[in-house]
Amino acid sequence: MRTLVRALAATLAASVLALAPAGNATADDTPERDTAAWNENTWNATTGGNAPAAGNTPVAGNPQLVRAADRIMALPVERFMEVERKPPFNWTTDGCSVPGGMAPYMKLFTPACTLHDFGYRNYGSRAGTLSLDPTPARRKAVDDRFLEEMRRTCDRKRPTPLRRAACYGAAHTYYDAVRIGGGRAFYA
Repeated sequence: MRTLVRALAATLAASVLALAPAGNATADDTPERDTAAWNENTWNATTGGNAPAAGNTPVAGNPQLVRAADRIMALPVERFMEVERKPPFNWTTDGCSVPGGMAPYMKLFTPACTLHDFGYRNYGSRAGTLSLDPTPARRKAVDDRFLEEMRRTCDRKRPTPLRRAACYGAAHTYYDAVRIGGGRAFYA
């Protein structure tokens, strides 16, 4: 069991690294920096300081927007929840859809669900989205990121081994639900 957990952790870590921006990252691009300064730097770098004019939707796959979305998705969920919700990104969320019997974890996992919704609504190809990277690999990376943040939440909020194990089980149930049924939400 520990070998399986370690293998899963290594896979998740690799998935998160795959989301990290490539190229000329600076200290200002890391999640550890001040959120307000990061917000300003991100928006200035991606939009020139201004949101696109109404009706002027950015081109799908815009490399600057992909890098900005990657940086946002790489933030720990606590920092993600502090990011200023500015266009052109779609910040809407429907909270957590609850797999059968997992309602007690809905509130606990809501920040991770919000991050997951950001990923689906901005990388996916559904109508009205930016369609930054509507590929199966990106969908899996967003889903893996969701699992990672749910497990981090379990580590922080469920300190006893039995409660943490139950929380991990719920996290994997949520993850399995998006892997099995999330395609319709990600793709057109």
